[in-house]
Amino acid sequence: MLDILFVNQPRMNGIPVPREIDCANPQKDFLVQPLALAYLASSARKEGCKVGLIDLNIMDKDYAYLIPVLKKEKPRIVIGSFAIPSIFIDLELCKVVKQNSDGKFGIWGPIPSALRDFFYEKFPELDFIIENEPEFTMQGITKNLHKNKKDIFVGVRGLSYRKNRKIVFNGFRKLGNLDNLPIPAYDLLQMNLYHTPYNRRLPMTIMRSSRGCIARCTFCLIGGLDKIERGYGVPWRAQSAERTVKEIEYVSRNFGIKEINFFDAEFTINKKRVKEICKGVIEKKLDIMWNCNARVDLVDSETLKWMKKAGCYGISYGVESINKKVVRLCKKNITAEQVENAVKLTKSSEIQPALYFMIGLPGETVESIKETIAFAKKMALKYDLRPQCTIATPYPGTAFWNTAKKNGWIKEDLDKLEQTTASISYPHLSQQELEYWHEQFYKQVVLNPIRLIKRVLRIRHWNEIKSIPMHIKEFSIALFTKMKYVR
Repeated sequence: MLDILFVNQPRMNGIPVPREIDCANPQKDFLVQPLALAYLASSARKEGCKVGLIDLNIMDKDYAYLIPVLKKEKPRIVIGSFAIPSIFIDLELCKVVKQNSDGKFGIWGPIPSALRDFFYEKFPELDFIIENEPEFTMQGITKNLHKNKKDIFVGVRGLSYRKNRKIVFNGFRKLGNLDNLPIPAYDLLQMNLYHTPYNRRLPMTIMRSSRGCIARCTFCLIGGLDKIERGYGVPWRAQSAERTVKEIEYVSRNFGIKEINFFDAEFTINKKRVKEICKGVIEKKLDIMWNCNARVDLVDSETLKWMKKAGCYGISYGVESINKKVVRLCKKNITAEQVENAVKLTKSSEIQPALYFMIGLPGETVESIKETIAFAKKMALKYDLRPQCTIATPYPGTAFWNTAKKNGWIKEDLDKLEQTTASISYPHLSQQELEYWHEQFYKQVVLNPIRLIKRVLRIRHWNEIKSIPMHIKEFSIALFTKMKYVR
């Protein structure tokens, strides 16, 4: 029997769903570890609980696979993942748990927290929502579990729960010290099965060495939250370099991990820490390659050189828009000059840059979109980099959501809030126009023949070669569709 069972729900229409709070769009050939659940599992196990973790997404199984497990193990608690596009698939797990066990069922994340009343009303079988940094709240639940308390959620801060037909919110808890978290329960996952189209070596894993962000971009589910305690929290906090190197060494030695995708919002905020991580990887002779995200105003030559020495091969920079008004309104606070300078520094350090753009933020016009597309095309061709574009999405709990809701810009239901289709409409810029210009970005920038030829010539790794047929098929379809699920 299990105390707690963690479940990563099935794929959506056959398409994998990465259910991390800042990465939740269905993407073909994009299969990453359910890291949030692995953290929760290790935290519960640290408190003496017997736990299990089933990843239906990687196994490509539906809920039928789960039913005999529930009947055999009789878990006292079941916790599932969550993503907006797959919300109704994910919350179907409520019914599966209730029909096949006596366990309590819950989910976690900033979006369920922001829409607490909606979730409890829409899904009557939902017992609780972990709204805060989840691991420390998990430890509070497990302590009540061990004491065999009738109400295992009473007094546990960081969550809400259903009690006698009423919803009780225990309040947010103070954000914790990340060095106190145990290493995620990677051992409960089939680590050799995960991959993305961009990996250069396998097996791979995703990893977080910090949480929160120093920026307050209005659209972001990390820095842009209206309650700074929700989810992983807004204030930037990081593991020590020693703790991060320890986890890198653990996955390298125990699972043969050859590549790490760091899911930190911004990896290079503390340059001293970055250098110490790099030195630790080098001193321990860890055979890994890795990539990360960074702000264009937070990189320099010395830091980049250390990153390259330690195995970094790629950095993704969030640009969003190049229009000054749009950048100011969304509080991105970067300039075109900073973007180009970061790209130059990155290329000179022999690290491959990628630029992420976004159309449809407040203040956007057709002219500002054209300005961004022109800049993206110039950068892609001049520096041989990977461009990507999404459509601005007002996620619940963000400042952008609040503004969009107030002004009546949101035109789609909750499960349609995903970044490859338009869910908003402005008086001067319709959903159809946003989707048209999203297509134009891909046709003019991503599918530019010169860029594609350069990209093919840059392929050096078998995993990238294996992905070519899938990409050719998807891009061919994309020329005549809405670019859905294309990255």
